Amino acid sequence: MGFRHLDRYAGRQSWLTARTTPHGRLWIALTAACSAALMPQGARLALSVLAVTILAGAWVARVPASTLVRRVLGATPFFLLPALALPVTVPGPVAAEIGPFTVTTAGLERAGGVLVRATLAVTAMMIVISVTRSADMLNALHRLPLPFLVKSSLALGYRYLYLLNDELERTGRAMRSRAGGGPTLRVLRARGSTLAHLFARAHARGTRIHAAMLSRGYRDTLPTLKPAAGGSRAGSFAIIGLLAAIWAGGMLEAWL
Repeated sequence: MGFRHLDRYAGRQSWLTARTTPHGRLWIALTAACSAALMPQGARLALSVLAVTILAGAWVARVPASTLVRRVLGATPFFLLPALALPVTVPGPVAAEIGPFTVTTAGLERAGGVLVRATLAVTAMMIVISVTRSADMLNALHRLPLPFLVKSSLALGYRYLYLLNDELERTGRAMRSRAGGGPTLRVLRARGSTLAHLFARAHARGTRIHAAMLSRGYRDTLPTLKPAAGGSRAGSFAIIGLLAAIWAGGMLEAWL
């Protein structure tokens, strides 16, 4: 298992990596996510400015648009399914009737707002993850002002993403080598059976990897000889201040 899945563009030199530290980039992503999530419902101008700022961040970070879109779409089901229930559960003027369900205008607006905010938050996180080495990201997670167990769980969960992706690639290669383009029904049955065991295999492999990490000196921080990436704190503070100002502008816009 290697850290190649999300680190493909971490070695690229860009304005974002040169002007910010890994710890600062993590705070930038958290500030952008909180600004998007806490933006009032009527602050459309501020939300548009935040979207332009995040897209500008993707441009200066030199992350390919196709890669960014693909990674954001991978997280879409986690917030798309809850948003689909809002049009039929939020009371308000009726927009349409679909069978036994009544779709309201307020519900549609609320669902659209949830989708836009969640997409912006995930995009900001994906930009930072794409341009930050895994070791630097883990060190940044450990520096967050959170309880010790929470930071350890975040670090192990971050590693588990790589393990799950690697196990998925191995399972896909095994399915392609054994299915061989047979009947569609047989291929679908084989895929369903194999995917059912994917998480069990990943959990068993994760247990073995964790035991190996402990035997090699892992004590919630993995020893490394490679120094952490540097950068300027001023750039991080400037971007965080800009995002906070956009959120404050959104609060003022909704209040007025």
